[in-house]
Amino acid sequence: MVLPRGALNEVVAAHGDRPAAFGFLFALTALGIESKIGAGAGPAIFIAARRTLAEFGAPYGHGLVQLGLDLDRLVLIEAETDKEALWALEETLRSEVRPVVVAGVLAGGLDLTSSRRLNLAAGPQRTPLVLLTGAMTSTMSAKALGTSAAATRWRIAASPAARDRFGALAAPRWHAVLERCRIGSSMDSPMGPNMDRPGAWVIEWDHVTHRFRVVEGLADRPPVAVAGLRRAG
Repeated sequence: MVLPRGALNEVVAAHGDRPAAFGFLFALTALGIESKIGAGAGPAIFIAARRTLAEFGAPYGHGLVQLGLDLDRLVLIEAETDKEALWALEETLRSEVRPVVVAGVLAGGLDLTSSRRLNLAAGPQRTPLVLLTGAMTSTMSAKALGTSAAATRWRIAASPAARDRFGALAAPRWHAVLERCRIGSSMDSPMGPNMDRPGAWVIEWDHVTHRFRVVEGLADRPPVAVAGLRRAG
């Protein structure tokens, strides 16, 4: 699979990088759908608390298609509050729908009890689960984020997109930092080999092949430290 099965994978991002983190979650969702094509494969479920959509807007169909998402196999659920979103996540994971991947977005953080409940819900059917939690500052340490039972924690930031020979946008990129991995080398990394332990990479998404790839020569650099490039906005 594209993520460790039956375990919570947490994603965090600074406020200005939340749209990029949304894109990262949807790319993971597309990867999950692609990995489970065939009879009996359930849909992908994406659950968001309403407040997470207030500033940057709701997911846009044409943009999701550009990422390679099969919209016929995607179910979007908007919850009124974080509490309702967490309830919907648990109920989805425990249901007989057997989703290929469950993704969620919360406005606030995730405590130890909630994260343990999500792990327990995801475990029996070994469902991949990825959750973007509340906005953080760019300098906030992993310790300051608090304690959770997540198997992995990814810190995501925007990175300048790849360009084609005409200067048009060719592939979205992210600066991805794996801050925690409690599964070790048995983890099936969504980005490829050698990404099963803490580290930093610049990765890009190929919407045709539905795969991530590491951008050689840009790994382990801060998101705005790539020579000759600046982050817009």
